[in-house]
Amino acid sequence: MKELYKRSISGLLFAVVLIGAIWYGPWSFALLFGLFSIFILREFYQLSKSAGISPQKTIGALLGFSIFLLTFLYHVGILTIDLTGFCLSVLFVIPALELYRKKKNALENISVTLFGILYIILPFSLFNFFVFPTFPSDNNYDPTLLISLFFLIWSFDSGAYLFGVTFGKHRLFERISPKKSWEGFFGGWFLSLVFALALQRIFPKYDMTFMVLLATIVTISGTFGDLVESMIKRNLGIKDSGKFLPGHGGLLDRFDSILFASPFVYLLIHFFG
Repeated sequence: MKELYKRSISGLLFAVVLIGAIWYGPWSFALLFGLFSIFILREFYQLSKSAGISPQKTIGALLGFSIFLLTFLYHVGILTIDLTGFCLSVLFVIPALELYRKKKNALENISVTLFGILYIILPFSLFNFFVFPTFPSDNNYDPTLLISLFFLIWSFDSGAYLFGVTFGKHRLFERISPKKSWEGFFGGWFLSLVFALALQRIFPKYDMTFMVLLATIVTISGTFGDLVESMIKRNLGIKDSGKFLPGHGGLLDRFDSILFASPFVYLLIHFFG
């Protein structure tokens, strides 16, 4: 009971801070998510140490944060040139630097460093497109899509847990996550659709079809995101990615679903124009 209370309080505070920063304005959003991107990337790099891998934590975090920050500054109009291509080119510094580190497992070190940026920084950078949905025609900040995305993720997770505990019999992917069930998956999908309909009433500028598709994409890709992180942790023999949130584990544990969903949501936005 004490553990449940601790988990509930920390989860609620986390949600309030997260939604508050997104809603308050572009700079609070950039500050919070810029910090999150660094912490989660370093958390991911720390996981690999148990497998004898030594990623370039400092240069990876620096390059990753630069990609997120430059993407944000471009969207708010401070930068007039898109430097994304430049940042991607600079990533080739990572293999060159490995020459001077004299570490074992050079290929694994380079691969994990680069994969961390792809896995974590790319989705975080795409959040800038969600809060500036009409870019490049203007740079008006609109937090509603990103807030909706988080609520859909949380509603799916809650529904999957409740339906899974109550009705779960058929394993979804037992080799990776023995507790997940198809009943939980469909229960989470149902609850996310309910929230999608409610959010469409709150934010009527979004088409009903769009919100239903958004909930479906979140359900499917978010499930894969959770499974992929579970696969990585299982391979490393680790239960949680960290201890950032009491009762919840690390930040990567809280963001695994939305990281995987983000690129697919980006495609949905462009499909709907």
